[in-house]
Parts: sequence; structure tokens; C-alpha cells
Amino acid sequence: MRTSAIQLSEEDITKLTDITKKGQHNARTVYRAKVLLLTHQGKSKIIIALQLDISQSTVRSVRHHYREEGIDRAIYDNPRSGQPSKLTDKEEAFLIATACSAPPEGRDHWTMEMLQTELKTKKKKVLSTVAILKRLRKRGIKPWLEKNVVRPCCYGRV
Repeated sequence: MRTSAIQLSEEDITKLTDITKKGQHNARTVYRAKVLLLTHQGKSKIIIALQLDISQSTVRSVRHHYREEGIDRAIYDNPRSGQPSKLTDKEEAFLIATACSAPPEGRDHWTMEMLQTELKTKKKKVLSTVAILKRLRKRGIKPWLEKNVVRPCCYGRV
């Protein structure tokens, strides 16, 4: 059996051991640290995969990242860019202002579907009701509650 031994420095061994012993890291980071430690001990890819109950491709990937980019890249994930926002700041401000305004005539509050239609009509943006709800909740706005709706001072008076 061919092993792809990696020679770790004492500093790296200490760092990896700390990661595996202290409960401050996520499971993926701990598994990756264990892969490097076991590889340093000369264990084969198959043995490491069986011992840690992970795939051989994970072992191969961790080893590859260590050799190519160093210890931090081998054990930590790269930051993810995420999906860009579907609304500009002005469009989001419009959504919030609409949700906080008086609802259409004949309604006592805004629904997510009504806000969706308003956004689609006025700003030509299509956003799911769940996405609208998340944006409003993020700011603590609940248009279905009376306290979040801004009413004119003469609302309801004759």
C-alpha cells in the first residue's frame, strides 16, 4: 500500500492537536485536522477514511490542500461569496416603507402576497414571499401587526 506521508512541524502538530482536543471548532475542521495528524503518522488513505468514517476523496482533498496551500487551507473552508442581493438599497427601502404604510383600502394589514405584488408592480422586481418576510423580520417589521403600520393622524376619524 502506498501512503502519502506528510511531515508536519512541531508547531503544526500542536495546532492540529489543539483543534482535535478543544471543542471550539466545527466537525469538518476537526476531521481535517485528524486527517493530517494520521497522515503524519504514516497511515494510508483507506485506513484514515475507515478510522474517521469519511470518504477517501476527503482524505485526498485535505492532503492536496495541505501540500498546495498550507495548513490553514487544508483545515479551514475558504470564505464563500454568497448570492448577491436581489434588491438595491432603494428597492429595499421602498419595500419597508410600503410595509409600514397604510394598507390598501378595504384591508386592515399588508400580507406578504400584497407586498410581493406591490414590489412587482412598482419596482419591476420579483421576490418570493419568503424573501420578503426575511427582509422584514431582519428589521423587526411585522406589517400584520397594528403597531408597525404608520397611520395618518386623522385615520379613522371623521
